[in-house]
Amino acid sequence: MTTQQDINGTSPAGAEDLIIRDATGGDRAAIRGLLHGSLRRNYDGDHVAQADRILDAHLAGGKDPVGHFSRTQHVYVAESGGEVVGVMNIAEKRQGTMKISPLIVNPDFRGSNGAGSALLAKSVEVAKARGVRQLYGTVAEPSSWIETFYLNRGWTCGSQSNSQYRPGVVEHAIYYTIDEGEPAGTPDRLKFEEYTPSKYEELEAFLTTRMDVFVDGIDAGFVRSLVAGHERRASRSVEAKYKELYLGYDSDVLSSVIAFGPKKGGSVKLMPLSAVSGRALRETLRFAQSWAAGRTHKLYTHQHVDPAVVTAFQSEMWTLEGLLPEAYGQGKVAAQWGWLVGESTHLGRNSDRLKAYTERFLTFVQDRGWDRLEEARSLAMAVGGEAGELLAELQWLSEPEVVELLESDREFRSKLSFEAADILNYLIRFARYCDFDLIEAADKKLAVNIDRFPVEEVHGLKGKRYKAGS
Repeated sequence: MTTQQDINGTSPAGAEDLIIRDATGGDRAAIRGLLHGSLRRNYDGDHVAQADRILDAHLAGGKDPVGHFSRTQHVYVAESGGEVVGVMNIAEKRQGTMKISPLIVNPDFRGSNGAGSALLAKSVEVAKARGVRQLYGTVAEPSSWIETFYLNRGWTCGSQSNSQYRPGVVEHAIYYTIDEGEPAGTPDRLKFEEYTPSKYEELEAFLTTRMDVFVDGIDAGFVRSLVAGHERRASRSVEAKYKELYLGYDSDVLSSVIAFGPKKGGSVKLMPLSAVSGRALRETLRFAQSWAAGRTHKLYTHQHVDPAVVTAFQSEMWTLEGLLPEAYGQGKVAAQWGWLVGESTHLGRNSDRLKAYTERFLTFVQDRGWDRLEEARSLAMAVGGEAGELLAELQWLSEPEVVELLESDREFRSKLSFEAADILNYLIRFARYCDFDLIEAADKKLAVNIDRFPVEEVHGLKGKRYKAGS
C-alpha cells in the first residue's frame, strides 16, 4: 500500500535541509509512529508489526525471510532538521517490478518541504539502478489527494478493489513505467482530419491490416460500410447508424483511425478505434475526449487486451467496464472501456464514498458506546454548536480576507474543513438516530427545489430577492 505523502511538486523554502537516507535501527520508533499514525485511518492490521518487519528486512541486507516474490526490501527515511519526517519502503519483485509499500510523510511536513516528492524521486532512482521496468503501489480512496499527488508526477491509476484492506474502503492500484519514452507533457503530434473519399485506399489498408488483431471479418466490405455510415452523418439519426470518421496523421503518415457512432441514450461508441502505438492511441483518446465536449455524456469502445492499450486507456482516465470473451473473434477477448465527460480522476467511480465513510464513522461511534447516549435534541444542538464554531472562524473577516486566507493559509483552510467535517458527522448521527437516509432526504429535497425555483425565474438572483410562489 502507498499512502500519505507530500502533494507539493516543488521544493519550497526549507527544503535545503531535507535528506533522504537509508533507515537505521535508531529510526525504529519514528517509523513505527509514522505507519501507525497514518495507516490506521484506512487500513486494518498491526501497523507497528509491519514497521518492524520491513525495517528488520532492510537491516538484514534487504532480505525478507517471509517474502514470496520479493528479491530485496529497502527502507528510506526523509530527515529534516534532525527529525525523521517521512518513510518509504520499496520491495523489488522477482518479476522485474518494484512496490512502494508504504510511502508516508508526517502531516506537519506535507506540502512544506517536498519530502514526499523527494522520496518518490528516490524510488525512481533506485528502480533505474536495479533495472526495474515498473513501480507500483496502492492508494486508499478516502485519501483522494494522494492519488492526485501521483497522477501529477506521471503515475497511472489502474484497477480498483473494494474492501481489500478494510471493509468498505476502495483501494486504487497505481503504477509508473520506468523510461517509458515520451516524457510527461510532450505536445501531441497527431493532426486529425475528417475522412474524405481521396483517403479511401489508405483507410482500407490501415484497417484491414490492424483491426484483425481482435476482430474477425475486417475486410473491404467492412470498410465500405464504415464509409457509407460516414456519408449518412448529416442525418444525425441514431437509427441511421451514422458515423463521424477521422484520420490522425503524424507528419504525412496515417497513425490512427477513429469513428464516432452515437447510440440511444446519448452515449457514443468509438468503433473502429485503432492506432499504431501507445503514444498515438493516447493522443487519439485525447482527441476523442475534446470531440465529446458538448456532444455526449459518455464515450465507450471495445479493444483487444494488450499492455500498451491498457496503459493508454488508464493514463487517460478511462475505466475498464468489462471483458467480452469471443465477442469479436473466436479465441479472442475484447475489453470495454468507458469515459464520462468531465472526469479527471478515477476517485469515487465505482463506490459511494459518502456511504462508505458513513459506515466507517458509525462503527467508530458504536465501538465507543456513544450511540447509546444519543438523543435527537442533543444531536440537533450539536449540529448547531458545530455550525457556530465554523461561523466563529469567519467572524470579523471580510469576504476578500476570507478568499486571501483560503489561498495563502493552509492552517485556516484546515480549520474550516475540520469544522465542516464535525457538522457532517453530527448530521450522520442525527439521521441514523431518526432512521432516515440523509442522501435520500437531500435528493428528495433537491427534487422539490427544482420545481420550486425554476431556472428561468431565479437565475442570478440572490437570497430573498426571489420568493417562491410570488
